[in-house]
Amino acid sequence: MHVPARSSLLVLLLGLGCAGGCNGASSDDGDGATTMGTTTLGTTGPGSTGDATATTGTTQEPPGDTTEQPPGTTSTSDPTTDDSGSDTTDGGAPGDWLLTVDRGSAPPRLMKIALTGGAVEVCALAAAVDYASIVFARDGTLYGLDATTNRIDVINPCNCSFQLVGPTSLGPVALGLADNDQELLGIDPALDALVRIDLDTGLGTVVGPLGFMFGSAALSWANALALPYAIEADNDYLYTVAPPTGTATPGQLLSQDLSAPGLAVHPNGVLYACDGNAFYTIDPGSGLMTPVGPPLGLTGGCQTLTPPQTAVACIDAL
Repeated sequence: MHVPARSSLLVLLLGLGCAGGCNGASSDDGDGATTMGTTTLGTTGPGSTGDATATTGTTQEPPGDTTEQPPGTTSTSDPTTDDSGSDTTDGGAPGDWLLTVDRGSAPPRLMKIALTGGAVEVCALAAAVDYASIVFARDGTLYGLDATTNRIDVINPCNCSFQLVGPTSLGPVALGLADNDQELLGIDPALDALVRIDLDTGLGTVVGPLGFMFGSAALSWANALALPYAIEADNDYLYTVAPPTGTATPGQLLSQDLSAPGLAVHPNGVLYACDGNAFYTIDPGSGLMTPVGPPLGLTGGCQTLTPPQTAVACIDAL
């Protein structure tokens, strides 16, 4: 009887000890689990902060590091800046020459005239065109008036190819340089008026009457005066023309009797004229025309002149 009592007491004591130990293990495990859960899911852990910081740094890179180019980078290396191959925009000084058209040859020819006289062929123009007047614009682009259609064309001075600009809606205009890059000036002999030619469309608009009869005329801009000179074959006078109004002011009577002249004020400041196969310099103070060099030897004579405004490598090399 005493043995079972001791056994029961022992079992009871062991049970109480086991219960305390088990409860202690259960509490520790619970506390640990809670603590680990808080650490794993918390937002203040270095791993979470580092990840957020890394992501923010990637998406907030300064714009332009890889997508923006310095101004002018593309245009400097752009191969389409001279798609005509005319080499008229290299920024060099204008050469010592003028251009004219031999309209009497078949096909007509673009001709270079040295400032010391003498003409040499640059290239043959298309047989279908008849450029009664040509002029270099300030950017070096060569324009021509086709007398058969009264249309403005862009001419490649290196190979004589051309692109259409548009009709002037006027008569056979004698072209000249303007004081800007958007237009040309011209004289319409049928209207005895100064006109402006839009370089985008070719369309001509009348500025105003010249005040004199201009039968066969030529026009060329003088940078020193900031206005153009003009000559005409009816009265053989050298004029200046006011661009805002078109009014022509007679200067000096020319020393030669003209028939179908060309006129050019070279960037060197000298006035040149041609008529038939004769080539001259003009003294604007006296009207004296001094022959330069031998006869030009053109089939149709020289009826238009234009000075270069930039270097043109293909013509400079001739």
